[in-house]
Amino acid sequence: MKKARPSIGDLAKKLSVSKTAVSIILNGEAQASRFSDKLIKRVRSAAEKSGYHPNQFAQGLRTGRINIIGLMVEDISNPFYASIAKRIEEKVYQNGYKIAYCSTENDKQRGKEFLSMFTTMGVDGCIIAPTRGMEKEIKEMVERGMNVVLFDRKFGNKVTDSVMVDNRGGMYEAVKHLIDRGFTNIGLVALALDKPEKEERVIGYNEAIADHGLTPCVFPLPFREHYLSYVGEIEAFLDKNRQLDAVVFGTNYLGISGLQAISRLELKIPDDLAVVSFDDHDLFRIYKPNITVVAQPIEEIAQTAIDTLLARMQNSEQPSVKNITLPTLLIARNSS
Repeated sequence: MKKARPSIGDLAKKLSVSKTAVSIILNGEAQASRFSDKLIKRVRSAAEKSGYHPNQFAQGLRTGRINIIGLMVEDISNPFYASIAKRIEEKVYQNGYKIAYCSTENDKQRGKEFLSMFTTMGVDGCIIAPTRGMEKEIKEMVERGMNVVLFDRKFGNKVTDSVMVDNRGGMYEAVKHLIDRGFTNIGLVALALDKPEKEERVIGYNEAIADHGLTPCVFPLPFREHYLSYVGEIEAFLDKNRQLDAVVFGTNYLGISGLQAISRLELKIPDDLAVVSFDDHDLFRIYKPNITVVAQPIEEIAQTAIDTLLARMQNSEQPSVKNITLPTLLIARNSS
């Protein structure tokens, strides 16, 4: 039969002291309460020998903190989000916190359920890459006092602090890079979660195309959990638009699917079709020819998100919402 975990009451009875004294000592508040070193040592020793561990959530009810930060991303298996999450976890841990992860898979209902979970847990703050349709729930969390920082996507009415990259400018630079190298028929394969004309990367592409008097060719795709499902559609798009001499992919996973589609069509990069992808990836550095990318500053995104959240947690009365935009970096490689 499994042995029951000891409680504070068990320890107090065994040591002939009050439950309040045991709780204060094990919660690290003994010095302020002026307990003797001898009693502190007795309580901690007994707790260690018995295998007692304080209930973190019960502690949170007393202290208002559980030292856990919620992190919500679209897909933790995506290299971009995985890299961000890894760095955020490292930086959070350095500041005495732990992370509770979840992936929405771009599912609004799933995202709302995770927001509810964070609220029920009583996490100290959240870093969220939100799915469309979650604005109301996030606004309500903030109004109830939850500290929240958004990244990758934000809402138009300045609900809370956000850390973004210059998606519009980064895409403009990618298209201009191709134009400067003589390409004139440039297509865009992009993720469109709502209407393509509202997506910052699509806007940046259209602006660059218009500014240089070229004809746009946009192929919007919905989010899907399995990225390989894009390959056939991208292949059909490229096969139908043989006039294209260059293509920009709006995310790294679309870029990877695009490379497979290009291989199926037996097109040579960059002779038949130049390629640029938004977001870097290990594959793009080793693929032959290696792929030109618009790189997002992953380290800076993670650090800025953590710094912004910690500042808000330390002073929740900050009067204004911070909307921080970080620059991207075009890395020219042999595919263009």
